[in-house]
Amino acid sequence: MRFNRVFLCFLCLIMLTLNACGASASSPAATDENRVAVGEEDFIDTLTFLGDSTTAHMLSRAPLKDGKGSKQVWATKSRYLNLGPRITHEKIVCPDGGEEMTIAEVAAKIRPACLVITLGIDYGVYYYRDDPKAFALCYEKLLDAIAEASPETQILLQSIFPVGRSSTAITNDMVDRANGVIRDIAARRGLVFVDANTILKDEDGYLAPRYCYSEDGIHLTQEAYEKIFENLKSYRGEVLKRI
Repeated sequence: MRFNRVFLCFLCLIMLTLNACGASASSPAATDENRVAVGEEDFIDTLTFLGDSTTAHMLSRAPLKDGKGSKQVWATKSRYLNLGPRITHEKIVCPDGGEEMTIAEVAAKIRPACLVITLGIDYGVYYYRDDPKAFALCYEKLLDAIAEASPETQILLQSIFPVGRSSTAITNDMVDRANGVIRDIAARRGLVFVDANTILKDEDGYLAPRYCYSEDGIHLTQEAYEKIFENLKSYRGEVLKRI
């Protein structure tokens, strides 16, 4: 009898252990399902945006959840961010505290889940128009710094937006060549490339007038940002696969 009681206790212990292991094995699947469900509803709210003036102006014209006080947008105090050799020394305003810090320092502090980078129109497109290797070198220098500072951050490379007919120094040929470089970088690094250029062009290949906010033909309207957000949602599945 004593042996039977010991055997039964031992058997119960084994069953409890197996049940616990089964519950542990099923937990990640449930978590993934919940994460996908949240993504479907609030995908844009899970993104953080880094870029030059076209990104900085999201604070005043994009349909962000928190409006002008949104912490989703990383930008410099001047609202311009030049893609050049000193890109890793450029300082942006940290949304958490308001101090100016390098992009890598902010990444290390905040560690965003998904970071959408849209960069090149303020400087790189024009100054490296005949030197795609230099453009790529500066761009990848920044990516290396972010990846080192926050390895778990999923980085999305969004194309540079087209320019309107009134743009003088920058042409859409320059933009298209730069976007080709960014697309290649994304492919080489296994990152998601988001084409937000094509969707904003008119039938002649310029930034459509309804999307053009400024006389320089570069900056965007609220409608343009709404279009950009809708386009980003179409990449949700591709992003979630990589998280």
